[in-house]
Amino acid sequence: MFYQILKPYKPNKYRRFVIGDIHGCYHSFKKMIEKKIVPTKKDKIFLLGDYINKGPHSAKTVDYILNLISEGYRIYPLRGNHEDTVLRTEEESPEILSWLLKDSPDLLENKRLKPKYRDFFKSLPYYYELDKFFIVHAGFNFKKEEPFKDKISMLWRRKFDNDYNFTGGKTIIHGHQPENIEQILESINKKSDVIGLDNGVCYIKNHKIYDYRRMGNLLALNIDTFELFIQKNNEEKNKSK
Repeated sequence: MFYQILKPYKPNKYRRFVIGDIHGCYHSFKKMIEKKIVPTKKDKIFLLGDYINKGPHSAKTVDYILNLISEGYRIYPLRGNHEDTVLRTEEESPEILSWLLKDSPDLLENKRLKPKYRDFFKSLPYYYELDKFFIVHAGFNFKKEEPFKDKISMLWRRKFDNDYNFTGGKTIIHGHQPENIEQILESINKKSDVIGLDNGVCYIKNHKIYDYRRMGNLLALNIDTFELFIQKNNEEKNKSK
């Protein structure tokens, strides 16, 4: 499945949120859902992919997503490059897969992905098209003749411009590329035609590239009101859980 086109938004019927890269930060994600957003089962929540790796609780994060879906919440998850990578690696080398998921052993069983995780990752689409938005993990390569079929770019693309010839002026919302909170807030306040929502939730200590003082948050954007919900990384406070 490449994508899913959803029915047009009907005002006052429900809210729509997009949540950035979670990266195994289960407690932060759970708090965002249960304390900040507090969704009803009519609301729609789009997830930008990369649910695993980096953070301490990859399996718990995916289990929580699956539980929300099974309980009837309208969750629309995308495929991230990390999910795609483990699927590809499993096909090539169980040993490399074990190394890749050394911090997430709960995803594995006999050096392979547990079936429920494999099935979930394989089911994930590459993008969603809504009435006024395209939602994608990384981005699009509009230099290609058919950018919406370019899986690699949708998983890995960085620093791209919107091309209205392809998007019809719809806003692109993406994750994948960590940005500092000021950049993200500026793009939201300006209602830019490309908005990134990855604030590097795992970056809470000194980093060779990113300024952790401007990172370390999980973000959720109400795409109809442009209200931004910010949840600080909550994993250190829940180390034993």
